Amino acid sequence: MSERPFYSVRDVAELLGVRTHAVLTLIRSGQLRAIDVSLRPGGRPRWRIMPDDLDGFIARRTHQATIRVRRRKRPTQVKQYF
Repeated sequence: MSERPFYSVRDVAELLGVRTHAVLTLIRSGQLRAIDVSLRPGGRPRWRIMPDDLDGFIARRTHQATIRVRRRKRPTQVKQYF
């Protein structure tokens, strides 16, 4: 998607059109892969998302809607009065 080596949580939220809290929820649930680049283990996490991981997430969440064509029933045993 971009030439940057990674995305921040804020970048992903802007791209997907959601709040940062929603992106953090996706990371915590394991649906979106991210890397913690914080300086201290156990401290406040600083998540970074690789472009390939974001593309894979979008591909998994995208589905193709099938268009159903409704067919009209043919009238059976129609009586013609005229």
